[in-house]
Amino acid sequence: MEKANILETSSWVLSPVLVIFMEHLPIVCEHTNVELGTLPRAEAIAQQAWCRSTNVFILNSRGDLLCHQRSPLKERLPNGWSTHVGGHVGVGETYETNALKELHEEAGVNAAPERLIQWRTTKHQKSRLWIREYVILHDAPASHFTPQPGEVEKFEWMSLEEILRSHSEDPTNWYAGTHDIKSEYEAMRAALVVAHNLGSIEVPAEMHSWHPVSAIAAA
Repeated sequence: MEKANILETSSWVLSPVLVIFMEHLPIVCEHTNVELGTLPRAEAIAQQAWCRSTNVFILNSRGDLLCHQRSPLKERLPNGWSTHVGGHVGVGETYETNALKELHEEAGVNAAPERLIQWRTTKHQKSRLWIREYVILHDAPASHFTPQPGEVEKFEWMSLEEILRSHSEDPTNWYAGTHDIKSEYEAMRAALVVAHNLGSIEVPAEMHSWHPVSAIAAA
């Protein structure tokens, strides 16, 4: 890969030149996601230009999602909760290198690329983003993750039921998935099992079946 290689062994090394370079964002076509040019990040956001972004969802073997409370310093939804990490894809990055970088920066997770399962690329009209979404299976206590100062206040494992309940009580305090967290969660579970069956990753037996929330409610 000829693009910027910013992963050395288990840590990310960003040169000052690359940091400045990555402050420019690729601008893409709203309808095709084809790159049209670049703009400085501030200009791209001010002009509401279409850009690329990543979302990385972290699941454990129990099927819980790693959620985080956003920093009170965040411009959007300060102190709110989110089901995923991620960020804008900069010039010189691919979707995958950005996802690995954001996973490391926001949560302190150094992951091999093969552990990152791509399950969807979706268009988000309100944010004016083409988002590539990934899921990774990672077992660790919430206290073992490292919140990024100014971005993340704290982490907490939550079941889908807990997320749906909290979101229904205060939807303005959540970034719960991208479009619909319930269907997205089911898609991510399925993607992990498919990756296991293809030999890409190892998924524990308890992850191979689950009861959707609607089935639990009806029981």
